[in-house]
Amino acid sequence: AKVNTILLELLKLFPRYEFEKLETAYNVNYYTKYFSGWQQLITLLFAQAGGKGSLSDIETSLPVHYFKWYHIGVEGIKRGTLSDAIQTCPYEIFGGLFYKLPDKSQSVTPKHRFRFKNPLYTLDSTVLDFVYASFLGHVPETERGYQDLYDHSGSLPTFVTMTDGKTHDIRVAKNSDKLDFALLPDSIISIDTAYMNYQWLYSPKQSRGIENRAPTSTILTGQ
Repeated sequence: AKVNTILLELLKLFPRYEFEKLETAYNVNYYTKYFSGWQQLITLLFAQAGGKGSLSDIETSLPVHYFKWYHIGVEGIKRGTLSDAIQTCPYEIFGGLFYKLPDKSQSVTPKHRFRFKNPLYTLDSTVLDFVYASFLGHVPETERGYQDLYDHSGSLPTFVTMTDGKTHDIRVAKNSDKLDFALLPDSIISIDTAYMNYQWLYSPKQSRGIENRAPTSTILTGQ
């Protein structure tokens, strides 16, 4: 019988061919017998989705779903093997995969037909609470500021940056190292009053190679 799981559906969004090119570029599987970088990715996604807090938790939880392993491309995994893989696998392959995902996601998202032809974006921020125990083994909590340029045509963010959570929105926006994105000609950005700075309103850049095709982007202010 065909087995279809949420994890399998999630994996369909990942460009495996691009990931395998990264594995080859960084020699990820050169010394491995069976636990490839792709299997490590699947295992880590399983751990993240299931809220697994330790290697032992992952090791004992996976066999519960052993009859689904074949369909998602997983084999039995020992705690030591996973530990070694996490320590030795270059993080660059996951970073490279991350930057491949926006194009993949953009290709499968529904397109919206607006009554105007201009590209429409929203720039806004929020605060996220992080518990470092999930990552570093200790418990202090902190806040992080999260600024996002949201593209309404595909319902996806096109640019994201993070700060310490205490920095005002306009200070982040005026920092070209933090908020460095390019816009299509005649774009419209919806912002709130936190970004009201007349000098900055003229600063967002157009995409390279199209500077002479249209005037600079229009910016609207909201509440």
